[in-house]
Amino acid sequence: MSLSRDEQPLARDPFRISRRRLVGGASASAAALALGGGLAARGVRPAAAQGETGIIIGTLGEAENINPFRTSDSESDFRCKMLYDEFVRSNVETYAPEPGLAASWQIDGLDYVFTLQPNARFSDGTEVTAEDVAFTLRGMIAGSSASPRQSKYLSIQGAQEYADGVAREVPGIQVVDPKTLRVTLAQPDAPFLYNMRFIFVVPAAPLQNKSLVADPFFQNPIGAGPYVFQSWEVNGDFVATANPNYWQTGKPVVTPLTHRVIPDANSLVLALESGDIDASNYAAPTEKARLEGNPELQVLTPPFASPNGWMFNCRNPTLANRDVRRAIAMAVNTEQFVADALLGLSGVGRGPIAPGSWAHDPTLAPIPYDPEQARTLLQGAGVAEGTELRFTVNQGNIFREDWLTFTQQALEDVGIRVIPEAVEYAGIVANITGGNPDFDVSGVDFAGVTAEPSELYEQFHSSSPGNYSGYANPELDQLLTEVRAIPEIEAAKPVYQRIQQIIMDDVPMHFAWYRPFISVVGSRFQGVTLSAAYGPFHVLEDWTVGPSA
Repeated sequence: MSLSRDEQPLARDPFRISRRRLVGGASASAAALALGGGLAARGVRPAAAQGETGIIIGTLGEAENINPFRTSDSESDFRCKMLYDEFVRSNVETYAPEPGLAASWQIDGLDYVFTLQPNARFSDGTEVTAEDVAFTLRGMIAGSSASPRQSKYLSIQGAQEYADGVAREVPGIQVVDPKTLRVTLAQPDAPFLYNMRFIFVVPAAPLQNKSLVADPFFQNPIGAGPYVFQSWEVNGDFVATANPNYWQTGKPVVTPLTHRVIPDANSLVLALESGDIDASNYAAPTEKARLEGNPELQVLTPPFASPNGWMFNCRNPTLANRDVRRAIAMAVNTEQFVADALLGLSGVGRGPIAPGSWAHDPTLAPIPYDPEQARTLLQGAGVAEGTELRFTVNQGNIFREDWLTFTQQALEDVGIRVIPEAVEYAGIVANITGGNPDFDVSGVDFAGVTAEPSELYEQFHSSSPGNYSGYANPELDQLLTEVRAIPEIEAAKPVYQRIQQIIMDDVPMHFAWYRPFISVVGSRFQGVTLSAAYGPFHVLEDWTVGPSA
């Protein structure tokens, strides 16, 4: 019997990067300098000051916002999940749907009837109702919100008309009673339940007739998640404490939560060793053995997610030509980069879908290294010798910085002059997703899927606001639309095979190499679960605290 898919197991700060030794990033001494003499020297409290149950999580990049209607990056999603909770959760290992604020659901054809958790309350004590969920859903769909995830909900009956502004209601969203919501789809939508995880429920009352983009509510929000917002200093600490009204009684145990930006992977290693932070999933994997020798830390290695590489801005007149994009990919010896810079921790990328996904096509071949063919393609496309293109990565990500250096050297040999930029993470997010794309080629990719393959629709369909590359292919558009209506895995697989091949042929992104991660967590924390898609902190509310190892 076939399985259903619901049952499946701020301003640019550029600097020129010089040629340097490719050993997985800067040296430890350079990392020490990056810390500015230690966190204590900057007046930042060490982790011990947070108490035995508190946690300070170090991250490479700043979140763009904590507004559920605008979030599109991993750091913002994490904070939103902690503050608002997910309506339907996704199992961190199998990605199957699980109860969140929705305690249960019944599916009858195109009708989904959700029953809310009976004791769900917002952090201010008010009850979470079906009207709050309906309000949040409509907000995600509304054109005025410009949510990058809008397309996930356009299968709901009447949603497209509401998004276009020609209807004032969404008939497919009906409040049955205070704890029951009915959602009726206009057509089958296989990933619909999975996509409900991005419904971070907000209270309707304080936001009625307000801007869901810029209202001050989102500077000090009220949510129904495990944590309550306390403070946020941009490029500093995001702090949240336990929500006393959280629907899961007795959780979270780990509190307070501090999310701290330390924009260098080797500096994160030093901060973990010194106890300035308790955990991170961005510490330099090249230091794995060193960290494993510390009895105060536990080091876990998650499976590979979708590959990293280069995302091209297809609006750029030069990069609009598929042959140019393919030439750039063919000019870079990815196998050598994996061997030399990634130190055997990774592999060469094979398509936009993670190798652990049911939709991944294992027969896909990487784009071959062929600099002679790359020169031929560039000449045929009329690309002049010395053509300049900006290649941007997030500062402090040692692998992406090395990838940029490696690419710069390779493209010089085929006549393309790379203008290298290392930019703070939030600045890249703003430049790419802010509505006026300001990039040529980005190493922060915003493309590729690990958990749910239908996310390729948001990333590459020509009509999607999440298609940050500006790429368009009519055949791909049709296939991405069709496959969302196929509920059976075996029937969807061949469609995804064709989708992956088109993306590999057209190269809107060069899916080049699998980024190696290690998850490092203080040994006193228990209940850590590995996840290729979500990292170790997605279910932080389930963790407990015990004695160190």
